[in-house]
Amino acid sequence: MNRLKVVAVSMFLMNSYLFSNTIEEQNKIKKEISIEQNIQDEIKNFLNKNYSPLFINKKTLKEYYSLNQFKTFWTDENGLKDISLTLLETIKNDPVLKPIANNIFRIDEIEKKINNSENSKKDILEIEFLMTELYDKYSYYLLNGSINWKAFQEKLTELEKDDEINAQWDRYEIKINHKELLKTAIENNDLSVAFKELDFNYPNANKLIDAISNLEKVVQNGDYIKLPPFKTLRIGDQSEVVKVLRQRLMQSQELTKTCENSINAQNIVTNSLTTNENAQEMIEEKVITSCEEIFDEDLKNAVISFQKSHGLYADGIVGLQTQKFLNKSAKEKIEQIRVNLERMRWLPRDFGEKYLLINIPDYRLKMVENNDIKLNMAVVVGEKKHPTPIFSDNMSYIVLNPNWNIPESIAKKEILPKLLKDPNYLASKGIDIYQGWHKDSEKVETTEVLDTLILQDVEAVPNFRFTQGPSDENPLGKMKFMFPNKHAVYLHDTPAKSLFNNARRAYSHGCIRLSRPDELLMTIANDDKNLNIEKVTQILETETEKEKAIGLSKKIPVHIIYLTSWVDDNGELQFREDIYDYDKIQEELIY
Repeated sequence: MNRLKVVAVSMFLMNSYLFSNTIEEQNKIKKEISIEQNIQDEIKNFLNKNYSPLFINKKTLKEYYSLNQFKTFWTDENGLKDISLTLLETIKNDPVLKPIANNIFRIDEIEKKINNSENSKKDILEIEFLMTELYDKYSYYLLNGSINWKAFQEKLTELEKDDEINAQWDRYEIKINHKELLKTAIENNDLSVAFKELDFNYPNANKLIDAISNLEKVVQNGDYIKLPPFKTLRIGDQSEVVKVLRQRLMQSQELTKTCENSINAQNIVTNSLTTNENAQEMIEEKVITSCEEIFDEDLKNAVISFQKSHGLYADGIVGLQTQKFLNKSAKEKIEQIRVNLERMRWLPRDFGEKYLLINIPDYRLKMVENNDIKLNMAVVVGEKKHPTPIFSDNMSYIVLNPNWNIPESIAKKEILPKLLKDPNYLASKGIDIYQGWHKDSEKVETTEVLDTLILQDVEAVPNFRFTQGPSDENPLGKMKFMFPNKHAVYLHDTPAKSLFNNARRAYSHGCIRLSRPDELLMTIANDDKNLNIEKVTQILETETEKEKAIGLSKKIPVHIIYLTSWVDDNGELQFREDIYDYDKIQEELIY
C-alpha cells in the first residue's frame, strides 16, 4: 500500500472513531437531559400538588426552585448530599441559637425524617424541600436575630405609656438576596459563602462567641463563687472574705498567682500598708495569719483589672457596685453575651470606610477609619428617663457657637418652674423667647406677654420657642455635630466637663455630650475641604454671639449602638451595666 493510501485509510478510521464517539456522547447527554427534565417535572408537580411547607409559604419555596431552574439543591441521584448535613450541624451549633435551636427549627423531627427515609422519590423530595425551608428560616435569623422585634417595640411603647420614657430603637434594614446566595453556595459546595454574607461581622464577634465556651466550662465546674455580704474591702484589710475574693478572681483569671506563704504575711502588711489602720493593728498585735486572708497589692491590681473590664471606677476598692458584678454568675454572663450577639445581627454589615461608633453602655465614642481607631473619647449619654435612641445616620454639617432651641419638655418641666420663682431667670441665662419655631418668628419682649401667655397657661409653651444664645452657660458648648434624624439628637460640646470623670455617665436628655469635641472637629477637618481649621478657630474665638453652620464635603456615618458585652481591640472580654434595662427586656423576648 503506497503512502497516499495509508494516509487515506488512517483518516477514514479516525473519522469513523470520532463519529461513533460523538454518537455515544450525544446519547449520554440526551439521557442526562431526560433525567434532569424528569426531576424538574417531579419538583414542579410535587410543589404544586402534594407538598405542605413546614416553615415557609409555598410561594417562597417556588421562588427558590424557579431561580435554580427547578434543579435540586440538597439531593442528587445518590440521595442526600453532605452539604445538607453541614446545614443541620451549623444550625444545631449556632452559638446564639444553640439553647433554642431544636425548638425553633425542629431539628429532631427533621433528623428523624432523614434517618427513616426509604429513599423513595417522595421521601427525597420532601427532605429536599425541608432543607431549603430550613436554610430560609436560618437565613432570616442570621439577618434579623431571634429577638421578637415586634414584641420589643410593644415593650418600648409600654415604657412611654406607663413610665413616660420615650425609648427608641431603629433596626438597620439589611437587603441581601439569600435565595441567590444559596444558589452560589451550592455551586461552590460551601454554605459559608452564604452565611458570611448574612451573619454579623462586628469586630471580634468570633472571640465573643469563644467566651461562651469558656464560661460554659465555669458553669460545669459549679459556676463562680458567690461573695458573702460585706460593705467594702480594700488594700490592707484582713478577712476570711478576702480569701473568697481571691478564689473568685482566680476563676475569672484577673488574679493569676497565689500569694506568699503565711510566714511572709506580716511582712506584706508591714512593708506596703503602714498607713492602714487594720494593718497597724495587725502589726501591733503581731497577728500572723494566712496571706490568702490579706488584701495585698496583687489582689488590688486584680480588682482594678476586673473593674476596668466591667466599666467600673477602677480604684481597687471592692464596694457595692463591684460586688454586684463579681456576684454575677457565669450562666448570667452567657445569657448577656447571647443577647448582645443577637443585637449585632441588627447592625449594618458595613459601617463604612470612615465612621463614628457610640456604644451607649460604654459611654464612649470612637472614630474608625480603615479599621484603625483614630479617636476614642468619653461621652455623656441620655439618662434612664431620657434614653439616647439607637440608630444609624450620616453626619452632614457642623454648627459653631450654636444656639440652643430648648425642647418643649425641658421648657415645661425645667425652665418654667425656675422662671416662676425668678422673673429674671431667662435674662440671667441669656434665654430669649420667640412666638413660634420658624427662624423668622418674632421675639417676645415684654414680661406682660410672659405672664398672660405662658405663666398662666403652661400648655401654650409649644407655640413658643425658648432659645439660649452662644455663651459659657449654653449646654451645647462651642459646637455641635449634626446628622439630621427623626429623633432630633446630635453630638455636642458641653461646659459641664466634670461629669466625664465619672465611670457612669448617663445624665443627658438624649443627646450625646463629647469630652473632646475640638479633637473630633480637628480629625474631621483633616479630611474635609469645607473645614478650614484656621477659619473655624477664628469663628470660635471672635464670633461668640453668632451661630455658624458649615456643611461637610464628605458625610460621615454615625452608628449609635447598645452593647453590654463585647471583646475590645486588645482582645479583652468586656461587660457593662444594662443602663436602660434592654438586656432584661430582650432576654425574655428571644423566641
